Amino acid sequence: MTRKNDRAAGHLLALITIIIWGTTFVATKTLLRDYDALQIMLMRFFLAWVLLLLLTRRIEKPVSLKEEAGIFALSLSGVSLYYFFENTALTYTLASNVSIILAAAPIFTAVLAHIFTKDEKLNGRIWAGFVIAIAGVVLVVFNGTYVLKLNPLGDALSILAALSWGVYSVLLKGYVGRYDSLSLTRRMAFYAVIVTAPFATWGKGLPSPLPLLKAENLFCLLFLGLLGSALCYVAWNRAIERIGLVNTNNYIYLNPFITMVAAAIVLDEKITGAGFVGAVLIVGGIFVSEYSGGSLFGAFYPKKYMDSTYEIDFEELYQKGYRGILFDIDNTLVPHDAPATRQSVELFERLHAMGFATCLISNNKEPRVTPFAEAMNTPYVYKAGKPSRRGYQEGMEKMGTKLPDTLFVGDQLFTDVWGANRTGIYSILVKPMNPREEIQIVLKRYLEKIILFFYLRKCRKERNG
Repeated sequence: MTRKNDRAAGHLLALITIIIWGTTFVATKTLLRDYDALQIMLMRFFLAWVLLLLLTRRIEKPVSLKEEAGIFALSLSGVSLYYFFENTALTYTLASNVSIILAAAPIFTAVLAHIFTKDEKLNGRIWAGFVIAIAGVVLVVFNGTYVLKLNPLGDALSILAALSWGVYSVLLKGYVGRYDSLSLTRRMAFYAVIVTAPFATWGKGLPSPLPLLKAENLFCLLFLGLLGSALCYVAWNRAIERIGLVNTNNYIYLNPFITMVAAAIVLDEKITGAGFVGAVLIVGGIFVSEYSGGSLFGAFYPKKYMDSTYEIDFEELYQKGYRGILFDIDNTLVPHDAPATRQSVELFERLHAMGFATCLISNNKEPRVTPFAEAMNTPYVYKAGKPSRRGYQEGMEKMGTKLPDTLFVGDQLFTDVWGANRTGIYSILVKPMNPREEIQIVLKRYLEKIILFFYLRKCRKERNG
């Protein structure tokens, strides 16, 4: 398997796992009608252990007491305590509440990684995301108390579950890659059974098989034990091997939405306004904390940002070796839907005289692009499909240029600049000439403001050294 395919497999494993985990909340809440949290845990862990034992067909001798203690700590934090807090929380609050709050687990992971690792440190961006996420948690808690009058204890237990997962994630870094995923997960399941059994017996006793005569309960238990506990942990660990801890944990962000939908369909739990806003804030906070402007938004950053196409120093760019220029049309050369102007025609005449080849690439249809290009005396590509690379590559073919000597000028980040950056072309972003635009572009401008905020902040930092 190539590295590219290996990473793709890792992302697919993480996605499938989180979809299954996102619906386990609903299955657990169904079983809570007949069992308590410890009884459910004992049954699902035992099923997971049996399945993994059948798959591995052997029990390895412990490498050392220290290694085995580490695996026990993994099981305690990522399995026993995590599911105890989660399952108990489900007896007090909504399944969607639990899922939303657990989406903050990467925040706890980041804090613990800062304390206990050398290569993953907190910064202002992560703290900002943490504040946003906590604001979302508060909204979710209030959603449960003043809308449905539920006990906030469930939400507090959900936070403890997220903290337990953070501990598990940090500890897991030392074991992924050194142990076979099936073997590691089987040993974790075994310790989970050992830890859970006495507490379940001490509580309401060992689970009775009678409720499993209900097809619904049996299905939920098999779903939790075989898929949610056994195969999903194996898949999660293998995803971490392929794409890393941070990238894998990013998929936790999908949990709130998956569970909200599943709970609404199966349990008839209402999605309230406060709950929805809380979900957006939590996911948004984690989104901010996990990605810096450079790593996430960098794909949309132009190489240069100008007030107008007509203020670009094309002479300097020619001296630097550029020989071909790809142009967007609307709000780059002329206002939206306007015909070619004297200013735009004179610009192209000057560029051609300097030795530049030019080409228009537009997502518009031919009736808009062809007459404009004829007035500008330049080749063109209509229905370019930006940000697809195709239009940029076709434009270079028409100009007879290559990536190193081609640049692009446009007014939109998510089509023009992103497409140029994906293709590998030097990108120049210009401010739109006129605010009158189609509604879908107007909406994108609000998102562009967020990207430009981080881009301009990055530029200021670079100027200040």
